[in-house]
Amino acid sequence: MIHYMLDTDICSYIIRERPIKVFEHFETLKMDQLCISVVTYAELIYGVEHSSSKTINKTIVEQFFKHLNVIDWDKKAAEHYGNIRERLQVQGNIIGAMDMMIAAHARSQKMILVTNNEKHFKRVPKLKVENWTR
Repeated sequence: MIHYMLDTDICSYIIRERPIKVFEHFETLKMDQLCISVVTYAELIYGVEHSSSKTINKTIVEQFFKHLNVIDWDKKAAEHYGNIRERLQVQGNIIGAMDMMIAAHARSQKMILVTNNEKHFKRVPKLKVENWTR
């Protein structure tokens, strides 16, 4: 059963194996406990396309994806997104659109979002967040 959805920054840390603490935590879990949102997938693909070493980075990222479930963004996630965006906007605490989509996806699936960007994601009501860098 999937428990954790990894944010883009955590995926980058795992791929680089730095900080080592994040990679070690990742290694203790079974792959069926972890996933990424298709939104994170898109951000990682953008990172490859934007890099100066596209071929090498594409191979590295594709290898990483082989071991993780990539969860499609669905209607339920979209409904959570609408709720999150409205609440944050009313409070004047808006975060980036991609972050709201990832937060909505994790919350809609009742998963813990693993991120180093606690400052943004802690603003999202009822979203469970863990930071493996500590």
